[in-house]
Amino acid sequence: MQNSKKMKLFYKTNKSLTIVLAIFAIALTSSCKKWLDVQPEDKFTKDQIYRTPAGVAEVMNGLYQKLGNESLYGGNLTLTVLDVLAQRYKVSNTQNPYYVFDSFSYGSESSQNTFNNIWTQMYATIANINDLVANLPKIENGLTSAQKNQYLGEAIGMRAFIHFDLLRMFGQPYNESTESFSAIPYYRTLSTNISDFSTNKEVVQFILEDIAEAEALLANDPIRGGKSTDNYNNNRFNYYAVLALKARVYQWINDKPNAFAAAKSLIDAQDVFPWVTHSAITIAGKDTDRKFFSENIFAVFNPKLNDLFLGRFDGNLLDGDLLATGSDNAISKVYENYEGDYRYTYLWPYSTTGVGYRTFIKYAEISNKSNISRFMVPVIRISEMYYIAAESTEDPIEALDYLNTVRRHRNLLVDISNPSTLRDELTKEYIKEFYGEGQLFYYYKRIGSTSILSMTNGGNQLAVNASTFVIPVPQEEFDAR
Repeated sequence: MQNSKKMKLFYKTNKSLTIVLAIFAIALTSSCKKWLDVQPEDKFTKDQIYRTPAGVAEVMNGLYQKLGNESLYGGNLTLTVLDVLAQRYKVSNTQNPYYVFDSFSYGSESSQNTFNNIWTQMYATIANINDLVANLPKIENGLTSAQKNQYLGEAIGMRAFIHFDLLRMFGQPYNESTESFSAIPYYRTLSTNISDFSTNKEVVQFILEDIAEAEALLANDPIRGGKSTDNYNNNRFNYYAVLALKARVYQWINDKPNAFAAAKSLIDAQDVFPWVTHSAITIAGKDTDRKFFSENIFAVFNPKLNDLFLGRFDGNLLDGDLLATGSDNAISKVYENYEGDYRYTYLWPYSTTGVGYRTFIKYAEISNKSNISRFMVPVIRISEMYYIAAESTEDPIEALDYLNTVRRHRNLLVDISNPSTLRDELTKEYIKEFYGEGQLFYYYKRIGSTSILSMTNGGNQLAVNASTFVIPVPQEEFDAR
């Protein structure tokens, strides 16, 4: 099987474009059972699972399907929970299921259950990745070494990616004084033994080692010879996703030279991730692109994305159930009342039915049912690399150029010219750019924000502190030790 054909198999396994379910059954409970005790379904043995190229592809599809589940990047870690924690929506009704997150009620049963599930699902996915990494190299199944390297590179890249987000959620903000703090366990092998917690610094080192290995394995990734959307390459944890993750990690630890170098490598590959065009955003009819799909470096697939939109963001919902910014349209403060900003005009229009005020339609259904982008949730996009470069370069003029490049492609026609305002302008851009993608929570945590823009607070500032952004490790993790 050729690489390009194999890549196409990942997301085109049947005519309805749904991903095959994981071969592994992830049996999760709320008990203190060791969550790493993950076994394949009884009717399969490991040898049978990996015996054919199609079987290996199904295992990989299962990993991607898991990431796209609503409990992870198909919802909680992008559209809903993390964005609510970042105060992106008005959630003043105490009966709203997201109120506990808006109020940072980490001790509530509801929030504890949610974060326990996130923790468990992410580590279960890591366990399945480790099973593939351990078994694929030693089973003869007709795949060439190059094809095995492609699978292994994506899997190891995903392992680093998941661990990094676990660190960003549950670990302390990274600095010299917190390097030695206990953070999270890091798993590179499948075992029923529970690993010790690693420190902040150790986890980062493990992540960077996995990134280096994934980068080498993906040296011949097909995405390097074409566009991101060819064979849906930006729906895989591809070579460029690994580089983008590297940029994120170095930025997290404030290693500016390495963060800049990694981000610049993506910027130099801009032709693979072309800027969305105005005509693509405004096109009438079946293919309106509100996700700026061509700019996605990595995105996940959620076949129930429209159900999530209708249940959380649709303007016909009751005001107390809707994730929006309220009848006072506090969203206008985010976009500084500038109607020309594509992200404001086309992603936050006035609802023509129901509540009548501005609602978030980035994930609203499109009518072309054969367009796979309707199921996709952006996780890493090219604009973030420009922000990282702007923050990491030593040249203040170059920094403004990177920032203004993104602004121009969002139809902001007046450039930022004062280098002393760079941090404030970057903060504004992170708020504007990543609605529904979960990145703002991590940004606030990384820069040590002491006040943040709150939609529940009418679009005004809300005082916060470092503990606001440290989600407690689930108690069940400690009980199982």
